[in-house]
Amino acid sequence: MSRPLESLNPLAGAVLAVLKAARELHVEITKAKLAKLLYLADLDAIESGRTQFSGATWRWDDHGPYDHALIRAEDWVVESELVERRDTRSTEDGSHALSLTVDIEDSLDSAYMECVRNVVRLHGGKNAIDLKDLSYETAPMVEAWAGGERGALLDLNRARRRKQAGVLRERFRSRRGDRPPQEDDPGVGDALRAEFLETRDGLRRANAKMMDDQ
Repeated sequence: MSRPLESLNPLAGAVLAVLKAARELHVEITKAKLAKLLYLADLDAIESGRTQFSGATWRWDDHGPYDHALIRAEDWVVESELVERRDTRSTEDGSHALSLTVDIEDSLDSAYMECVRNVVRLHGGKNAIDLKDLSYETAPMVEAWAGGERGALLDLNRARRRKQAGVLRERFRSRRGDRPPQEDDPGVGDALRAEFLETRDGLRRANAKMMDDQ
């Protein structure tokens, strides 16, 4: 039975957004690819200064970032009669393909749809293995991998902090070349040497007394 878009939960709405972008760009989306594309779109939103939009609780699963709530969201959109699911287990991805049955309006606001379209445009044509490898290169997955604990909750905000650090590093590098050469204050070296010579005898006596006390 068909459901209006307003009744879909946030994760189901995010799934529909990926499938709409895929329809526009003529990209096939499988179950194996869907999770990775949604995860990358969430990261894209965060790196752009927004918040995560999918509603997924991303954890390190056997094949990268995943939320088992995606199973319910997928069933939801299929039951809405807006999405069809085809068995493609004989193909390279060994999964099911998901596609819209009809064209729909954007299920997210324009800013988040832009993130989804950007990710699908860049990565939608990749296979599931390439997307898995790509996800493992992201900051949250690098951190989880370093911790070695499968099932660990992924800190997506780490991607934003890493990007901010990269921006600051590049800003420093670009400005370093414009800075005038640093010069020593004339006479400072001579003054320090004179001060050391004045205190040298006192330091020698103090060291000798300390050694005798021991």
